[in-house]
Amino acid sequence: MGGGKTEISLDEATNEISVKGVNVLTTQPAVGDIVCYDESRKIRFIVCDTFHAGTFPAAWETVGVVVLRKGNQVTICSKHNEAKKFMEVYPYVVSGYVLDGSEHTVQLRLHGKPTTSTYYEFKYTASTDSEFVSQLKQFLTTNGETDWSAYLMEGKVILQYDNYTTGEYYATSLTFATGLTLTEKVTLDCPAQPDFLRKCGNLGKGVWHAGRAKQVYKADQTSTAFNPSIDVNSVPSYPVCWPAFAGTSEYQEDHCQWLRQRYCKDPNHPTIEEWERYIDDITHRNPYMLAGNAPKWRDGAILSGYLKDITYQAIDGMQKSLYSAVKYCSEFIDGKGYLPSMFELVECFGDVTYGLAGVTRDKADPINRSLYAIGGSAVGCASTWWLSGRYSNYLAWAAFSGGHIDGLHLYLNQPSLPLAILELPVE
Repeated sequence: MGGGKTEISLDEATNEISVKGVNVLTTQPAVGDIVCYDESRKIRFIVCDTFHAGTFPAAWETVGVVVLRKGNQVTICSKHNEAKKFMEVYPYVVSGYVLDGSEHTVQLRLHGKPTTSTYYEFKYTASTDSEFVSQLKQFLTTNGETDWSAYLMEGKVILQYDNYTTGEYYATSLTFATGLTLTEKVTLDCPAQPDFLRKCGNLGKGVWHAGRAKQVYKADQTSTAFNPSIDVNSVPSYPVCWPAFAGTSEYQEDHCQWLRQRYCKDPNHPTIEEWERYIDDITHRNPYMLAGNAPKWRDGAILSGYLKDITYQAIDGMQKSLYSAVKYCSEFIDGKGYLPSMFELVECFGDVTYGLAGVTRDKADPINRSLYAIGGSAVGCASTWWLSGRYSNYLAWAAFSGGHIDGLHLYLNQPSLPLAILELPVE
């Protein structure tokens, strides 16, 4: 294909196959191979490190890179990823109001305004849902609440926080009503994902990329999330930095004797290698099947399916996707795309090297080398990625640039990482 003769050879010393040529096609793709559409929109694969833009057919299109292969099934990541909000707005279903034409008074607290201990007084006189919504909208306007809206949808009154671009986010202590009931309008089919995906040590969030975590947490940390301020008597859900593990931190007294007794031959003289084995131990692997829903939490396509078509009403009256990161990923490869689960992120990208100190994209792992070659977005272990599982009603799971996994507030824009699974013909 555009590159003349192709040479394939076997290195007897390493037992590795090398391919010499340009834009070499293969029907048996491996990790790092480039995914293309040909002129007929048929999927084709180009061997990693053979792509050459100058001889690539003009009618063809590069769309992604193979990140995992299992038998005749390959998982591919998109050439591009975009920063999206996991959830665009926070809507509540309002109930408990009285439609008898008489005046009623309720109290509302919206994100602590005017203060965290002060409620607005909302008076309404309504006989229909429409009248109630109209008066609720006027109440928001009168009090200058431009980040909030109210509307009727599918026979329900919705009170909605429209702006997740500020540091404010939903929390029960910040938004509350007396005389009305506010119910979070989130899908019940995708409940918050539990902390059960670490195989070793205490169940919890753990580490998704051991190499990145070893680089970041080798240094002393001021945060008590990574430098305990009380004695540790079980494996923490977060990685403990090396100085805290060793009992030599300048920010905290020694609280990690228990960890050293678990991981060190001589707890009084820990080694950096023993701390690194501890980091390996809390890195995600194949999760245990600890609950009836466990297989579902592995499958980003299933989780994305719960969320991708849920909509909300924007201020302009248009219906838009509530879970924008999921919707964006679902449109990849003619609608086969999805946002990966925690398990899939580790399985597909746990070994990427781009993002480690001194590693450039053109010399990184096969996935990033190919993304670099085709002008795509990097998939680095120093980035923060959305995952398809919800951490709670108002937080989503994300992989942090420090190498661990935690929940993030929904107003943050984070890169969305579209994946898709393709079936190869059986030959």
